[in-house]
Amino acid sequence: MINFEGKKMEKERDYYFDNLKAVLIFLVVLGHFLLPIHDDNFLVNLKRLIYVFHMPLFIFVSGYFSKSIYKNGKYNFEKILYFLKAYIIFVVAIQIVYALFHYRKFSDINFFKQSGAPWYMFAMMTWYLLIPVVKKMKPALVFAISIPLALIVGYFDSVGDVLCLSRILVFGPFFFLGFFMDKDSLAKAMNKKFCLPVIALAVMLGAFFLRFGTKIKDEMEMVYQNIPYSDLDHYWAGPLVRLFFMASALIMSWALMFFIPKGKTQISIIGQRTMPIYMLHRLIRDVLKFCGLYDYLDDVSAFTLPLLICLTICFTYICAQDAPNKFINEMLRLKLTPKLLKLRK
Repeated sequence: MINFEGKKMEKERDYYFDNLKAVLIFLVVLGHFLLPIHDDNFLVNLKRLIYVFHMPLFIFVSGYFSKSIYKNGKYNFEKILYFLKAYIIFVVAIQIVYALFHYRKFSDINFFKQSGAPWYMFAMMTWYLLIPVVKKMKPALVFAISIPLALIVGYFDSVGDVLCLSRILVFGPFFFLGFFMDKDSLAKAMNKKFCLPVIALAVMLGAFFLRFGTKIKDEMEMVYQNIPYSDLDHYWAGPLVRLFFMASALIMSWALMFFIPKGKTQISIIGQRTMPIYMLHRLIRDVLKFCGLYDYLDDVSAFTLPLLICLTICFTYICAQDAPNKFINEMLRLKLTPKLLKLRK
């Protein structure tokens, strides 16, 4: 989610991806604000619909900007350690919030099993470390390996959130797709001839999830991609369900990309500051949850979605301001010697 391109001239910046990341981080925040809602209603279906595609597309973008991680036989360790430090700080911060509200003891902290938001940082480190191997392989071979692994992992109940392995494997194909995608291939994919059919298919999928989500709620839980197939009534159908959601994520992500403006907009700055938003909003959501916000929302369900959208807009805007952005990046800044930043073959 973080852009490591550094300071560039205004005219060189690709604002399309800034705008895309701004839209996606808004969906991440909204999805997390909707997450504590569990009743079988429209909001739960909306939450699951968001989860179908928002993280796959974010991970695709992360893969697209990961080409500089390993060049000329050398790792860019600064980028890898950035996510390591973010992961550790994020896990500790969440545990502190939980401990303050007596929801969980701080001593229960577990860096090796995470089901919450920090999983993304750990996954990014893993995908980065795999780049030298992936780079030597043909794309077809990478997908021939990564997609079956994504489908098989669901049969192992003990995997789940251990080292975030389930999500690393299931979301891996989206990261590799972004990694192998260049500007020319992306331009071909975004050709106008694909626009209407892709959007039409995405609209049908969205309508299906919103209409029938509560009727297939066990299957819809698979959108979080850390749920084993044993949670399904039809154990044997697990890979088909997961493959369906992966295909749906691809179509809906593709459709969304057609709506993103290419030039600089008012939300471009938000897309440049996704890391502080990602880290801070989750802590804010937890505080609101423990203070009883969602108990209150149960009584005013008609206003729940408008209220959560307003909260999402407010906290996304606040977390993208200079002070939070500087605070998070100062914490994550790593001062390493050149020798530590390079790993030769």
